[in-house]
Amino acid sequence: MSVREDFVAAALAERGPCVHADGTTKYGDWFGKLVGDSAYAKGDFCAMGLLWTANQVGQLDTLGGVHREWAWVPSWWKHWQDIGRSTSKPARGRIVFFDFNHTDSPEHVGACLQDNGDGTIETIEYNTLGGQCAIRTRNRSDVLGFGDPAWPASPAPVAADDSCWIA
Repeated sequence: MSVREDFVAAALAERGPCVHADGTTKYGDWFGKLVGDSAYAKGDFCAMGLLWTANQVGQLDTLGGVHREWAWVPSWWKHWQDIGRSTSKPARGRIVFFDFNHTDSPEHVGACLQDNGDGTIETIEYNTLGGQCAIRTRNRSDVLGFGDPAWPASPAPVAADDSCWIA
């Protein structure tokens, strides 16, 4: 399986309710610990969920690493533009930036699963449908653009001396 497919599979495995009774999520808790601010534990987690997923498959740097400003979707979109990896073309594993109110500033993010060829795309999104991770069908007209991760061609090989076996 490719690294891109590992990322998609890890996101799909998270489908379902994500918010704990106290209003926290494991994605916000993880992100908050990395940036040194526990307030993220109860924050909007659409971007943090995608970053957590990338971390699970060893590709956090592919999505830009962890920076507190990435939790604010417009700043994460600007990052993709600044590094020259933004595009208007959907493709599996690309990061989708949504502009539902058409202000040229994204307010939500997900990952593209496929272009349906009918003016819609299928996505996997965190912090949707009342605090879930879910597959959604979205209108292309609500998409500001896509971040195009430079997914490696294959997972990094395990070093020969990187064994858990004791000789």
